[in-house]
Amino acid sequence: MEYFDVREYDLAGRIGRLKTRHGVVETPYIFPVVDPARQDLDLNTIRELGFNALITNAYLFYRRNKGIARDIHAELKWDSTLMTDSGGYQVLIYGDVEVDNPTIVNYQKLIGTDIGVILDVPTGTKMSWEEAHRAVEETWRRALQALPLIMDSDLLWTLPIQGSPYMDLLLKSAVRAWRTPYHIFAFGSPTVLLEKYDYSPLLEYVALAKRALPPGRPLHVFGVGHPMILPFLVALGADLFDSASYILYAREGRYMLPEGTKRIEELTYLPCNCPVCSRYTVRELLEIPVEERVKLIALHNLYMLKKELNVVKESIREGRLWELLEERSKTHPSLRRAFEVIKRHAGMLEKFNPLSKPDSPALLVLDEDTYFNPRVRSLEGKSIEVAGRMWKEEEYATIVVSSGKDSGSLREKLLKQGVVGQVLIVHPVLGLYPLQLSNTYPYFQHEDGVLDYLDEEILNNISARVLKLMESRRNSRVRVFVPGNSSKGELKLAQRLVNTLRERNIQAELEILE
Repeated sequence: MEYFDVREYDLAGRIGRLKTRHGVVETPYIFPVVDPARQDLDLNTIRELGFNALITNAYLFYRRNKGIARDIHAELKWDSTLMTDSGGYQVLIYGDVEVDNPTIVNYQKLIGTDIGVILDVPTGTKMSWEEAHRAVEETWRRALQALPLIMDSDLLWTLPIQGSPYMDLLLKSAVRAWRTPYHIFAFGSPTVLLEKYDYSPLLEYVALAKRALPPGRPLHVFGVGHPMILPFLVALGADLFDSASYILYAREGRYMLPEGTKRIEELTYLPCNCPVCSRYTVRELLEIPVEERVKLIALHNLYMLKKELNVVKESIREGRLWELLEERSKTHPSLRRAFEVIKRHAGMLEKFNPLSKPDSPALLVLDEDTYFNPRVRSLEGKSIEVAGRMWKEEEYATIVVSSGKDSGSLREKLLKQGVVGQVLIVHPVLGLYPLQLSNTYPYFQHEDGVLDYLDEEILNNISARVLKLMESRRNSRVRVFVPGNSSKGELKLAQRLVNTLRERNIQAELEILE
C-alpha cells in the first residue's frame, strides 16, 4: 500500500502523510511516550494539544498482562494511531529481556498496534567495536527472522539501524536495510549525547544513515524530545521522533525552552503564552502540590514540542528551513556546532532541496552563513552557466561587486562609465549572476543583513568561480567595479577578485562606481 505521501520538501526535510490503520500522522511528528500502567497526563489532554499518535512499550504491556494479548487501543482508551516499541530500550539498560524476537513481534500483531518494531540490540555508547559488531549482526539476524511474521500483517513495521558510534557499522546497517521491505527505518539516538547538548555526533550519524537509506521511506530517531534539536534533525531528513522527556523533565521540575531547559526555581517569568504560562506565575506553580505541578509542567513541555513542530513545518512550506537553522544557531553554542555539521552536509541537502517554491517569500540574507544555503548554491550554479554563455564574445569583462537590488540605477551608472556589454554581478553571499537575472529570485527577492565580514572560505570560493569563468574567455581584461557606498565585505571581496585575477596574469582594475 502507499503509506507515506510527501507533500513538501525543504533541504532534506519534508512534510508528509504517514497512513496507518487508525488514522494519518502528518510528519515531521514526535510521538509522546505513554506508560500503559501509569500516565500522569490524561490522553485526551494530549490529543487536545494536537498529538494524534502515541508510542508505548509492547514489552512492558506483555509483562504486565503475563503474555495475554489485549487490545491495546481499548486498554489505553485511544482510538488513533499507536506505535509500540519492542523492548530494545530495556535491552540497552538491562542487557536482556524476558522475551524473544518472534514472540514480541507476534504479540504486537495480536494487540492491534499500528506501527511495530522488531526486538533489536541497541549499541548505545559504551560498547567496544567488537561488541557493537555483534549487536549489529544480531539485529540483522532478527530483522530477517521477523520477515515471515510481518509479511501477512497490515501494520507498519520498523527496522532499527544500529552501529553508532562506529560509522562503519552504522553504514553497514543502513546499506543492508535498503534491501528489506520494512516501512520505517529508525535510528537509536544516544541519550547521553542529548543530555549533554552534544548534538553534533548525532547529526553526523543521521546524515550518514540518510545517505544510505531509501529516500522514499520515513526515518525515525528514537529518544529525541527537545525542541532545540528538532529543526536540525528534520533538515537532515528525519521524519519521526519519540520521547518521554515532556513528563520526565516535569517530574524534575524542568521547564522546556526553545534554547534549552531550566528548573522552575530558576525562572522569574514563565516564557510563553501556553495555557500554563498564561494562567500561572512561577510563584503560584511552586506553591501548588507536586503532583499537580508535574502535570502542568508536562503540559507546557508538550506545548513547546508541538509549537516547534509547527514552526519547522511552516519553515518547510515557505522554503525557510535553512533560515530557521541560521537563526537558532545563534542562540546556543551547541546549536552553533550543530549548524556547522549541517553546513558540512550541504552538498547532500542540495540533492533533496527544490530550487524554488511557489510564491517563495524573499530570501533573508542574515549574514555570511546564507552563502552555504543549498538553494543559493544551486541557483548560483545555474546562473554561472548563463553568464558563461553570455561572456564568450565580449571584448572585456565587467564585474560589479554589489549586494544592491536596484538594477536600473546600476545600469545607468555603468553607462556613464562607458560599459555597454554583458555585466556579471558578484554578490558577497548570493554569488555570481548576470545583470540580466537581477529581477529574478533570489537576486531581486532578498533582504540583506550585515555583510561586513566574509570568512576566507567564502572569499576563496567566489574568487575561484570568477577565475574559472575568466579562464574560459578569449580575452583577459577585466574591469571590477564596486559602488561608492559599499560595505566592508564588498570592498574586501572586490580587492580579493582583483588580486586573484592579477596572479593569473589577467589584467584587472578596481574602479569606484558613483
